[in-house]
Amino acid sequence: MPTFIRRGAIPAPWFLPVLLVGLLPAGGEAAAQTADRVVTTAGTLSGRVTATDANEIQLEDRSGETKKIPVDQIREVQFGAEPAELKSARSMLLRGRAADALEELAKIGANDLDGAEPILLDEVDYVRAAATARVALAAGGDPREPGKLVADFVTKHPESHHAYDMQELLGDLLARAGRIDNALAAFGQLAKGPPSFKVRAASARAAMLLDQGKYAEALGEYDAAVQIRTTDEASAAQKRAAELGRARCLAQLGKPEEAITLVQSVIQQADPEDGEVLGRAYNALGQAYRAVAGKEQDALIAFLTVDLVYNKAPENHAEALYNLVELWEKGANPERSREARSTLETSYPGSRWAKKLTAAKP
Repeated sequence: MPTFIRRGAIPAPWFLPVLLVGLLPAGGEAAAQTADRVVTTAGTLSGRVTATDANEIQLEDRSGETKKIPVDQIREVQFGAEPAELKSARSMLLRGRAADALEELAKIGANDLDGAEPILLDEVDYVRAAATARVALAAGGDPREPGKLVADFVTKHPESHHAYDMQELLGDLLARAGRIDNALAAFGQLAKGPPSFKVRAASARAAMLLDQGKYAEALGEYDAAVQIRTTDEASAAQKRAAELGRARCLAQLGKPEEAITLVQSVIQQADPEDGEVLGRAYNALGQAYRAVAGKEQDALIAFLTVDLVYNKAPENHAEALYNLVELWEKGANPERSREARSTLETSYPGSRWAKKLTAAKP
């Protein structure tokens, strides 16, 4: 049986007695302000979160019925009693604005959480640890301190609905620190989750191999990720992301045309609003074009698409800028090359792409 976090021994009532209805603001605003909301892949559910574990959230609606919502269907959980700054910080984190999330979180005063339920305090810990980690990963900073924050969260909150996401983040930080065996162990915990998380675990192992230049081994892991039997949309989205990894490997293994076809298929299937995935896709497309003689202009357009349109995710934008520096230079446009270099070094000075650019200087 799963271990749940209970939100108090006696659930709060759903409504006040009829005699007090006249004291509430018109339109039921008080109820709306205190209801929890679970944003899922199918829509938004309102009620009260009564329990969580790593695999699901239990939400009691106004009729008293309890719904069990699998974590792989959840996009965000908003707590009715949370400070506005926490809600805003979490939203920024989910949109790839980790540094802004930390600034917003810092606005929460000590008194704002007086008497707060444990689940809200845990949510603050989650946003702080996840945002700190993502800033370090994007900027190429020291992964040890954020790694400690994430590891502490995982240890203290194994029943959190963020548990699998944090295991993946921990694995990424450990891989960045060169602790490969520990990273694989973290990804192994991720693989214990629902199908979409199994796909993510295989993809994470593949990405680690890809970063090490082990393209054939990485391709094998990406192939394994795509072949995992699944039927849900969350898994389908993760498999599309794995296909982008396959395309990068194929381009490096002398099969760029196959890679280009694969990436174009992913772009056609992607959600037009998913800028993070589309940014990764156009970067992969640019890399594939760079592997084909005479396709420099197509590569340039792909990376410019990330620079000008899908530039919100720091890792994606930094990679695109790095490639633009080289492509503009080769295209006899040194001024544009200097502009791309300046943006990369100013906006993402600690990123691996800025470091790679510095290392390439004569």
